[in-house]
Amino acid sequence: MRPSHISHRLPSLSRLASTMAQPQFSAGTDAASVTPALKALTSEGGRWTLTKDGAALERQFKFKTFAKTWVYNTTFVRWTTHNPAGLSDKDISMAAECDALAKQLGELPPEPTAPVAAETEDQSCAIRGLADRAAGAAGDCCTPKKK
Repeated sequence: MRPSHISHRLPSLSRLASTMAQPQFSAGTDAASVTPALKALTSEGGRWTLTKDGAALERQFKFKTFAKTWVYNTTFVRWTTHNPAGLSDKDISMAAECDALAKQLGELPPEPTAPVAAETEDQSCAIRGLADRAAGAAGDCCTPKKK
């Protein structure tokens, strides 16, 4: 077997990081009832990853043209609940809905992990960093301000 055949079976760095993160569910979320759906999204075959703090799900979607997405041919989505903070059943449901819609819109299959994967991983990290900065700048935008 050539190394390229082996490498596509190895998990990506983001998938490895996801397996190390433990989900941080928001208050009121029944962890036992949502864990099976969460595992389906993040386990082998699923393409979502948990953020480092475990409080959000995130994923990139790639399409053939930018007409199917917002910027270029890639869209980055992160689902989390701000109040109460953490991962909720709604976040998990919305992630599954995104997968279904992406399939209907012709999402491209994942590219095999290869030497180019480091570049893709760097791009993913850049998008993730941008999402982190945007969320930080917005603050707690979804919660009524105390008077």
